[in-house]
Amino acid sequence: MIKKCNGCGIELQSEDKNKHGYVPKEMLKGKKSATCQRCFKLTNYGDFIPMEMTAEDYRKEVQRSANSAKIVLAVFDIIDFEGSFDDEILDILKEKDSIIIINKVDLIPGGKHASEVANWVKERLAEEGIVPLDIAIVSAKNTYGINGIIRKINHFCPHGAKVMVMGTTNVGKSSIINRLLGEKKATISKYPGTTLKSTKNVIPNSNITIIDTPGLIPTGRISDLVCEKCHLDIVPSKEISRKTFKVNADKIILIGGLVKVKVLTDNEMKPIFSIFASKNVTFHDTKEDRVEKLITEHTGTLITPPCEKCKDEFYALPAKTEVYDLNVGEELVFKGLGWISVKRGPLKVEITLPEAAEVIVRDAFIQPKRPIK
Repeated sequence: MIKKCNGCGIELQSEDKNKHGYVPKEMLKGKKSATCQRCFKLTNYGDFIPMEMTAEDYRKEVQRSANSAKIVLAVFDIIDFEGSFDDEILDILKEKDSIIIINKVDLIPGGKHASEVANWVKERLAEEGIVPLDIAIVSAKNTYGINGIIRKINHFCPHGAKVMVMGTTNVGKSSIINRLLGEKKATISKYPGTTLKSTKNVIPNSNITIIDTPGLIPTGRISDLVCEKCHLDIVPSKEISRKTFKVNADKIILIGGLVKVKVLTDNEMKPIFSIFASKNVTFHDTKEDRVEKLITEHTGTLITPPCEKCKDEFYALPAKTEVYDLNVGEELVFKGLGWISVKRGPLKVEITLPEAAEVIVRDAFIQPKRPIK
């Protein structure tokens, strides 16, 4: 019988240490589960070994599992909700019954009631033509809402079911699965591409089989355009940072060295807006004539990310400049990075960022407490 790694799902082998799925020969004997060398190093030492698998490989693996699942648990990261979208996920959600899991609510600054989050998500999904069976608001980090997922599955499938868990990389799929199973089965990592093949496990004391699938790699995320270290800095693990600005027209705000925000609004009533991102991403406002000097001399120190290792490669990427007009109650989202929320408007900004990065205007997730006049 072929044994698979209980962490990433890859087939195990003991012939070649340099090939994927390696374990010592004795670990292939018997029925006891085993963890491959790659997952062991990642879990115990933080050593990440990239795999030669394409985004298409991951998509095919997810689709195979979707065909056998009765219900899909689609995991989204509330902090990078737009970066959690992928065409493959949306297509599957339009075809299958689903329970939407919204993870990382513990990272929302200032707190937000679960019902508010659920209502916002429901409206946002409706824009994509998605109507789920239910929505679960959770934090895999502190177990909030995890038991509620099992109750929802039992409600819709009282006699048990095969349930597929899917999502893009870094949304916390593996952490949620481990919480559901009550033990550390899936390998947890902030590196994309950790889970390689689908794995199956039964939730204790139930007839629910959980199918874990590889994380899909979406397009347009800024976090995927930098090195692995900077990627980890951009993906937040603690409550995200928020900074409020009230600046003159033609002032430049740098979100790390990743995005330039030029304020174009020019009236007596200065617009006020907040920028949200990981605490490891710096915010820096300056005069336009100082921008290039700051980037050249201080990237990797005052301005991060990118770091010294990847800044030259990042700044060599083709760039684009676009102008956006925003009103109070709207947010400008940079997939895989953060967003701008208008507290007093209107706000007109010129945005410069990599051509491959996607920008979205949406109704505000974090509404200003009251319009500022």
